[in-house]
Amino acid sequence: MFSCCLVFQSPRFKWDSQVQGTILGSYFYGYIVAQIPGGWLARRFGGKLPFGLGILIAGILTAITPVAATYHYGALIAIRIGEGLATAVCFPAMQHLLSKWSPSRERTRMSTLVNAGAPIGNVIVLGVSGFIGDYLGWESIFYIYSAITGLWFVFFQLFVHSSPAEHPSITDAEMILITGSAKKILPDDGGAAAATKSSVPWRKILTSPPVWAIIFSHFGQNWGNYTLLTNLPTYMKNILRFELSANGLFSAMPYLALWIFGVASGYASDYLRHHNMMSTTNVRKLFNTIGNAVPAAALITVGYVGCDWVAAVALLTVATGFSGLTQSSFQVNSLDLSLAYASTIYSLSNTFANVPGIVSPYSVGLITAGPDGQSIFNWRIIFYLSGGIRVFTLIVYGIFASGEVVPWNYSGDREPVATQ
Repeated sequence: MFSCCLVFQSPRFKWDSQVQGTILGSYFYGYIVAQIPGGWLARRFGGKLPFGLGILIAGILTAITPVAATYHYGALIAIRIGEGLATAVCFPAMQHLLSKWSPSRERTRMSTLVNAGAPIGNVIVLGVSGFIGDYLGWESIFYIYSAITGLWFVFFQLFVHSSPAEHPSITDAEMILITGSAKKILPDDGGAAAATKSSVPWRKILTSPPVWAIIFSHFGQNWGNYTLLTNLPTYMKNILRFELSANGLFSAMPYLALWIFGVASGYASDYLRHHNMMSTTNVRKLFNTIGNAVPAAALITVGYVGCDWVAAVALLTVATGFSGLTQSSFQVNSLDLSLAYASTIYSLSNTFANVPGIVSPYSVGLITAGPDGQSIFNWRIIFYLSGGIRVFTLIVYGIFASGEVVPWNYSGDREPVATQ
């Protein structure tokens, strides 16, 4: 079966689909190898500084991207690897911040609200980048977002603190709500010494079935989402025949749904848990099952709607939206298991989970390579592969996941943290 439209080629960058897949996946080369060090940095220095510097460095590299791309695609690959190295610390640092700042009764909704920044960012970027590129040139997209990143860094450093104990104006009532104690215990050496005093129980972490349940589910969900994130614009251009501005607008719709479903799931899951309607374990399993099964079915169905862009966009929106429910399952599950090692667990999970960031776009490049590569039949293979992986990993999570605190959580963390 032939594609219903021609393969798009930029007038400046004539890269085939395999080169494009390598460029898209190169970010994850750096991102994967720096995950475990990123978790260590979060425990060593707290969440604030590593998170802020990671985003700032990535913003600087973003400003260099147009020059690198013009020079050679190898230079662009190097830049994207550097961006991956810089941002690898961000999610482990975020988990560390949440472990310090989130009361148990509000932990899921706080996590989903924080994670909601990613899909909202995609909505804005995909919605306006096409217009920016059309009117100001494609290079301006990178310069504008880089400048915004620098401005964000200033405000982040001014207003964010790594823990309640380090906040200069926190009240006793707020301390009790967050940590369960009004006593402010500041770690020695600004937090560095205390953070590394207790060694990470790697053997217990690596032999924990609930930890591996998180890893499997994280892997499956990321495979599906990275397929969409890195290839959705290509699919919409080559199969649905959208121009640049329309491509950006319609590509943003699924991520708006992701934001809505993600935030709503946080409030719903906390309601179910704290009204004793379901245990934390069952809540995590429920949201993970729905958040993977529905996207898998929707993605497979996309392969059978041909060039009906209304049905395709609707199904892609449903797939991405429902995947937001996983923000109330494995994405917050490390905080259930261990507040002391949440950043470490997440960094381990994110290491495995981002392998699809390399393999998924590369596999899409291989499947869609050649003059007849951009066909509905080939994209059908891609959607079946993604859906099958999600279903398998949700089954593993349903069997082995847990929402209970693990025994090795209690490592003598010096700052009091409320677990109930």
